[in-house]
Amino acid sequence: MKKITVEVCACTQCVLNGAMHIIESIESLKKLKVQLRMNAQIAIVPTPSLVEGKHSDISPVVRINGEIIEKASSETVMAKIISQGQRAN
Repeated sequence: MKKITVEVCACTQCVLNGAMHIIESIESLKKLKVQLRMNAQIAIVPTPSLVEGKHSDISPVVRINGEIIEKASSETVMAKIISQGQRAN
């Protein structure tokens, strides 16, 4: 089974721009793995900061298996997780 590590920046700016909503969406996605035919373990890791310096213009920031997503939304993050999880089949 493939492991998908999703690191979500939990700095103040990212939280204000939706990081907690992204985490909640990923949690709900974990419950739908069977219906989505995903064969992957999803680990959510809130991280104090994923990029150096002030990053209000690119927040929220998410890293999925090493790939940074700037201005992330629940939809873009979930689509990326689903595509990686389905490729693991």
